[in-house]
Amino acid sequence: DEAKLSVAVRRLARAVGDKGGSAAAFSEEEVEQLQSHLGLSAVELSTVLEACSYILEKTAYDLVKPADLSEQLQTSGMLPPQARAMASVWEAEAKAVLGKLRNASLGGTPRLKATEWQLHV
Repeated sequence: DEAKLSVAVRRLARAVGDKGGSAAAFSEEEVEQLQSHLGLSAVELSTVLEACSYILEKTAYDLVKPADLSEQLQTSGMLPPQARAMASVWEAEAKAVLGKLRNASLGGTPRLKATEWQLHV
């Protein structure tokens, strides 16, 4: 169902860039509810959530427009209602996701924010 998938994908979009990724987006109770609502086993739901999370991350890094995302997903074999759900969530959450990813560290050394120096001649 498109509406149910939209709710789950919206939560995943808000978790993009967070530690734990798709696993951290939902509590154990919410995962059980999703399983029953979507009629999926635990393994199937995990696969769906990880795939959706990957699609959102890839979409963010490639700066894909919502209409293009929907088209590409349908070309890849996703059913139109699910592709529309992904695209509509991306359209609504893109700015927040991109902002979060711009400010995220990749785990390396701290970033240099400014340099100041003076030359006394």
